[in-house]
Amino acid sequence: MVDDNIITKTRKGLPEGFWRFVIIGFIIYAFVVVGKVIVDNYNENKTVSNQEKDIDKLKTEISDLQLNIAYYKTDTYKEKIARAKLRYALPGETVVATPYDTIAVQDSKTNSSSAEITRPNIEYWKLYFFGQ
Repeated sequence: MVDDNIITKTRKGLPEGFWRFVIIGFIIYAFVVVGKVIVDNYNENKTVSNQEKDIDKLKTEISDLQLNIAYYKTDTYKEKIARAKLRYALPGETVVATPYDTIAVQDSKTNSSSAEITRPNIEYWKLYFFGQ
């Protein structure tokens, strides 16, 4: 009986729709909090996936660099560099230096500038499609 008196006293002191308002407000607040947690989790997952992609790229780069290091340690590479930069030759070989071919470079420049367009572009298209 004491419990009934407390409930009726609190009901009489408050407006009729107050408890509905409190419950609806709590539900809306819960949806907002859950929505914020979902958005935060989505953003964190996106960040983690981007970092995993970066890790994969770095692992690939590391493996490529390790292969390059292994290649640079080989005698073949050392000999190649010695021949190219230091003009190294094995006993019995002769090193022959050839001049840079400037004639081929000049020919390619003159060929591109000698081809002048004498007709408008539309005439070339007509010729291409209709053969006139």
